[in-house]
Amino acid sequence: MNTRSQLLCAWSGFVFAVLFTLGFWPLAQFMPPPSPNLSAADVAAMYQAHTTQFRCGVVVMMVSAGLILPFVTAISVQMERMEGAPGILSKLQLVSGAVGVIFFIVPCLAWGMASFRPDRAADLILLLSDLGWISFLFAIATFIVQNLAIGFAILGDKNASPAYPRWMGYFTVWTAVLFMPGGMLLFFKTGPFAWNGLFVFWIPFVVFFVWYLLMFVYLRKAIIDQAAAAPGH
Repeated sequence: MNTRSQLLCAWSGFVFAVLFTLGFWPLAQFMPPPSPNLSAADVAAMYQAHTTQFRCGVVVMMVSAGLILPFVTAISVQMERMEGAPGILSKLQLVSGAVGVIFFIVPCLAWGMASFRPDRAADLILLLSDLGWISFLFAIATFIVQNLAIGFAILGDKNASPAYPRWMGYFTVWTAVLFMPGGMLLFFKTGPFAWNGLFVFWIPFVVFFVWYLLMFVYLRKAIIDQAAAAPGH
């Protein structure tokens, strides 16, 4: 059994959540998100106001993004228990989860570039800021596929002792559905479908945060239960 490695990977997901929140909220001060309706001058002023602190936040977010990879790997290992060979959904989850990390890294690159030369033309800072926010919230495809793969694997688990409760499968599928309004942000700069709006940011953010913590709790439990059920334990 590789219980210790799996638990380490599971805990890396929790550490990611803590560090990314630290970088995103108190350091970068991205809560609440800036309005996409701000002028170029207003956006530039935001990056110029607390440049060093903002850069620190971006660095913390960038470093933490790598911790998603071991977390999705541990999820895939447990999904293989649910599915059995050949584990198509577990492989799909691993691939989509790994690709999804890019959409945490690219926004950090864009926001970091915006803060690197805060004295550059305001229109260029606005462009980089837009790139960061749009890539962060509009790139929903991989996250939808990942959650659907996890949800269907949980719902299809026929083992005597399921790795996850069945309701977690339904919740995971609904989480994927609630990511879909992110596709509307290109059409709105104000209102509930703007990138700082109810349906694009706030509802997906809250639901994802709850889902992520529950996934960590039940992933850790599944790993411990697997170790307890192993022959010779």
